Amino acid sequence: MTDTTIYSDDRQQCAKFLYRGSFGPQQGEIDQLQQNGFDAWLNQQFSSSPSYHLPKAQAFALLTNDDVNDNMRLGAWWQCALEANDQLRQRMAYALSQIFVVSKHGIGNRHAGLANYYDILVEHAFGNFRDILEKVTLSPMMGRYLTLEGSQKANPDKNTFPDENYAREVMQLFSLGLWKLRGNGKPKLDTKGNKIPTYTQHDVEELARVLTGWRRTNDLAPMYADNNRHDTDEKIVLRTRFAAGQSAEQDLQQALDVLFNHANTPMFIANLLIKRFVTSNPRNGYISRVAKAFKDNGEGIRGDLQATLKAVLTDTDVFKGRSNAAGNGRKASKQHFGLLKEPIITVANQARALNMTSVGERWWNFQGTENNLGQAPLAASSVFNFYTSDFAPQGEIADLDLTAPEFNILTTDIMRRIHNRFWSNILAYKNTKDNHWVWNRSEYEQLEASPTDYVALINERFFGGLMSDELAAYLTDMLINKISPTQIDNRIQSTLYVAVTSPEFFCQE
Repeated sequence: MTDTTIYSDDRQQCAKFLYRGSFGPQQGEIDQLQQNGFDAWLNQQFSSSPSYHLPKAQAFALLTNDDVNDNMRLGAWWQCALEANDQLRQRMAYALSQIFVVSKHGIGNRHAGLANYYDILVEHAFGNFRDILEKVTLSPMMGRYLTLEGSQKANPDKNTFPDENYAREVMQLFSLGLWKLRGNGKPKLDTKGNKIPTYTQHDVEELARVLTGWRRTNDLAPMYADNNRHDTDEKIVLRTRFAAGQSAEQDLQQALDVLFNHANTPMFIANLLIKRFVTSNPRNGYISRVAKAFKDNGEGIRGDLQATLKAVLTDTDVFKGRSNAAGNGRKASKQHFGLLKEPIITVANQARALNMTSVGERWWNFQGTENNLGQAPLAASSVFNFYTSDFAPQGEIADLDLTAPEFNILTTDIMRRIHNRFWSNILAYKNTKDNHWVWNRSEYEQLEASPTDYVALINERFFGGLMSDELAAYLTDMLINKISPTQIDNRIQSTLYVAVTSPEFFCQE
């Protein structure tokens, strides 16, 4: 376990920590973290009351006497991301939504159900992996999305068979992964040097039989068992016998136990969480240590997500900034550390830096999230998320056998749209319509005539003090030599735009 106290006096470490564990630090939060320490911050976040999305979306719907729609659901998401006190829980829920993927693209206009599904992730973000796996499996939204709902025992006369969709994805994406893993998360190899599959098609077919008999009542209640539709014959899944005569509930509980206790699960989940919070290319030891926390939280409990997440955020490799060196030595391990922030995180960082809020009582999807950012919560194009965890863009990254998953959606058009959102958010200081967001730029107006103090303000608000000397010099030169002191709007808008469209704002150390 890392002694976090030795890093708590380092203000840069505090800033980096908050970019990983929240949707971006706001005024005073870095100082407070430095004063209280990492453990105190984590304990406060772990004990904070959950901020749920469905009640907010429903409250928005009541304002116009409408049903919950996509705009209301996303408005609730943005309000939680920008204003909720349980920032780490909200970040964890968003990370989990990219593991246990459910998407509006595939289940129709069921936005109250989607918000309710997201709240499952919020509620269990710091709970036990076994519990969240069960809640996700029985969610009516997952039942519809991966077609577990209504799957029933085979009927040879009608040539119908159990649905294999969820059975396959719960192993491939939600627990085990495709390949058997060593303790450090790297694939095991057979005598010929080939990766060894974690499961077979026969396992998929047998697990599909195990999972027959589940039906839904509505979009909010967990699915219920209809044992008349359940296959009660004996099954064998991952070399585990499921006795004949078991009910749908008994078979489900045994199946979840098998997946939860599988040797692969700790390493597979550890790697996914590290990539969502810290770095795209973790070292073997880092994965191993997080997996160890998953296996045992120190009190003999497996699957404790609170302990697992703490290990993700406080590992020695995190504070020392070490990553997979791709065979190029210690210096390269630091060069490869960090990640490209996905669009929604980047825009959330800007909005929190500006302390943006809604003009009206209802939060609207002011960002036009999916259209402008190429992604939105619970809106992936497939169950494989917005990008796969092992995606590598062609060129140096792929050649070094490294990964950079977020590049998968950062197209030229999306970059243009993100830049446009940055600009719109900067201009939002003058917004007055109820469906807009707004921020107060008075602090910037007071300092823009003093380039040194003004650039320091941008550095603090948007970079947590981590701005490079090169960017600081560029912004200072803009104010001194490029833009007239009489052009106050231009000075503020242009410098903020350059700051947030800089490559370093898109990257997380």
